[in-house]
Amino acid sequence: MSTQNTSSKKLLTVVIGLWAGVCLGVGVISVLVFTGVIPLLENSDGVEAPPLAVEESGMPAPMFELPDLAGNVRRLSDYRGKVVVLNFWATWCGPCIREMPMFQAFQDRYPDMVLLGVDEEESAETVRDFIKKMGLTYTILLDEKADLARDMQVNYLPTTFFIDGQGDIRFRHYGILNEEQLTHYLTELEVIQE
Repeated sequence: MSTQNTSSKKLLTVVIGLWAGVCLGVGVISVLVFTGVIPLLENSDGVEAPPLAVEESGMPAPMFELPDLAGNVRRLSDYRGKVVVLNFWATWCGPCIREMPMFQAFQDRYPDMVLLGVDEEESAETVRDFIKKMGLTYTILLDEKADLARDMQVNYLPTTFFIDGQGDIRFRHYGILNEEQLTHYLTELEVIQE
């Protein structure tokens, strides 16, 4: 009888240990996803997620200095007085790639709008080759260590910020943008006159 009791206790201990390990693993992964250390797969693998727009209360955008593809340092303060569209993207992000031709068309149509594409964590060479293949001419910045992305709490790609001429964030858009949404934001910021 004592062998059966010992076996039952061992089995119970193993089951409890496995259950505790699973719970701990789920908890750790949940915290890492929630804090943005691990991006949600629905956006990181290029699968489109429903867009989410957040109207900001005019919180100042963090001042930044990032190199462009030519190695020139660009600062947000360089664009004081102009509306800045700051789009975070990566070459592997399917939704990011799909919205790029629209961004290019809007940049061509509304030259007073400053469009800055911020590539996350990729080399200049990788990004330069990609931009050339896409035929894009708007300014691309490199956030190779994702410092700006962290400062702006970018946890998903694409994420787009709309910054007014005073340097305040007016809108934050998570997910792919369509033409109607982009027109709405630019109308609100008076880049497009109705």
